[in-house]
Amino acid sequence: MNNKRKYKLLLKLSFFSGVLFLIFSSISMFFYKGGSMWNNPKNVDFYVANESYSHFYNFFSDLGLLYSWSGKYNIISVLFFNLSLLSVAFELIIFYYAFHLLLKKNKRVNWLSKVGQFMAILSAIGFVMVGFTPSDTYHQLHMVAVNLAFRSFLIVMLIYTYVIFKTSYITNYLSVSYFILFCIVGYYIYVIASGPTLPSVPYDHIDFQSQLPIKKDLLFHVVSQKLVVYGLTFCTLWQLHELSKNKYIDFVD
Repeated sequence: MNNKRKYKLLLKLSFFSGVLFLIFSSISMFFYKGGSMWNNPKNVDFYVANESYSHFYNFFSDLGLLYSWSGKYNIISVLFFNLSLLSVAFELIIFYYAFHLLLKKNKRVNWLSKVGQFMAILSAIGFVMVGFTPSDTYHQLHMVAVNLAFRSFLIVMLIYTYVIFKTSYITNYLSVSYFILFCIVGYYIYVIASGPTLPSVPYDHIDFQSQLPIKKDLLFHVVSQKLVVYGLTFCTLWQLHELSKNKYIDFVD
């Protein structure tokens, strides 16, 4: 298979993987057993009837809890959540491998593209780790995985902002889109590090009840995460669509 055909196939597979993330995560939300970091039995205001997923009060990683915040076994949601993250990892790895094929023609940035590809692989590993380290079981490892995924991806965005800008045969609006993604990911990393305080211990820890978040603080964190994740998802799908045009395929050697 020549590089042009490989490039087209990889972009199609990457696009399909991005769509699978949306499908699998939606199914996981459907089967989620309810509750949130605020709405749980350790809160006197716990509302037991709320047994669905909330886009405003549930993090994506809540889908990966072995026992949901309501205390119910959550295995079906966990399985589809892990499938969604495996889809993200696959999308990242093959997308940036395909992107490197396009950038090989520009010898000045070829080495930097390889660094970006390596960082994308690290980010993919982080996202897979997020799924396999439920925060109710492996809280510290889960946070390490979250930071690895998003901080590596931040570097990817910065690298490709520069690389595309320095590549004459790729239009600069793609560089602008990468810079926007860089700002979005940077914002979320700032929120994780310096936003309103959330519990630093898992639910079964003796100190969890004393660290229950204020409802508006949880809302801020969750909505920020949703804007970032969905923004990244749809922007990446758009980039894949743009890069699959013949004017770019012709530059693949």
